[in-house]
Order: sequence, then structure tokens, then C-alpha cells
Amino acid sequence: MKWLYLLKRRENSLPVVLGLVDGILTAMLLTARKILGYGTPVDSGIALKVAIYAFATAGFVFYIGRYAELRSQLVHAAAQLNLRKKGKLATTYLGRTVLHEAVREAFISGGSSFVSALLPLSLAALFPFIPQLSILVSIFLLGLLGFVIGRAVRGSSLLWSVNLVLGGLFMTVLGFGLHIM
Repeated sequence: MKWLYLLKRRENSLPVVLGLVDGILTAMLLTARKILGYGTPVDSGIALKVAIYAFATAGFVFYIGRYAELRSQLVHAAAQLNLRKKGKLATTYLGRTVLHEAVREAFISGGSSFVSALLPLSLAALFPFIPQLSILVSIFLLGLLGFVIGRAVRGSSLLWSVNLVLGGLFMTVLGFGLHIM
């Protein structure tokens, strides 16, 4: 239930959505061949490794992007206020607040990515005799997430769902072709 609360809070929606999408796509890209039954099946160790990888990459990339965005807003505000020293606001309490906000959101994004990568891979580990189950659940989750995003932005839920599903299918095919794991 805490994930739904995080998603409902407007300031958390971007890191949660990016993390959820990133985790599913990362899992599909890295392990598509294993999930589909080629080579050794996915086990709990692989599932955990990929989920940690998803956490680290999503969290770090989100942190860098968000911190750069927020800090550039402070620099722009300082210029608008005609402050003599460039970047002065970025070195004040506001700069530290921006840093903390970026770190907090990075953990939210990374945690969302961890959970959404671990879920389909755990299914693949628990049910190795039904390899397609993990792919189907991942595609379903992407479609559901697309529906929710479409509703949240007052756009076409169907279009959002279809695009995320197509993205998931593309990453699965790409991962199958690349044979990363």
C-alpha cells in the first residue's frame, strides 16, 4: 500500500513511474533468453542480482538527472535575482535541500525499479516450467501502468498502455537477440 501512497503524491510520481518502467524493461532486456527457457533458468540469485542492478542504475541515473535539473533551476533563479556570484543559491541551504530531494527521489526511483524487476524474475524462478508467465506478467504490468499514467495525465489510457506494452515487447525481443545473460 505504501507504493500506492508514493504514487499518489505528485512529487513522487515521476520517480515511481520511471522506476517501475525501468525495472520491468531492465529485467526483460537482461534475462529474456533465460525467461523464455533458453539456457539455464532464472533462479533467485539471478533475480536478486538483476533487481539490485536495476536499483543501482535507476537510482543513480535519476539522481544525476534530477539533481542537475534542480541545481540548474537555482542557478537560473540566482541570475533572475541579479545575484552577483553565479551559483550562489546553489551553495546555500536551498542547495542542500535540492541535494536531499534528489537523493530521496533517487531512492524512490531505485526502490521502484528493484521491486518491478524482482517481481517478474521471481515468477520465472518460482515457475521455471512456465517461462512465458514472467513475460506475460511483465507485459500486463506495463499495460496497467500505461493505463494509470494515461488517466493521471488525462491522456489516452489505451495509447499509453499500447506504447508501454510495445516497449516491453521490443525490449524482450532485443534482450533475446543480444543474449546478455
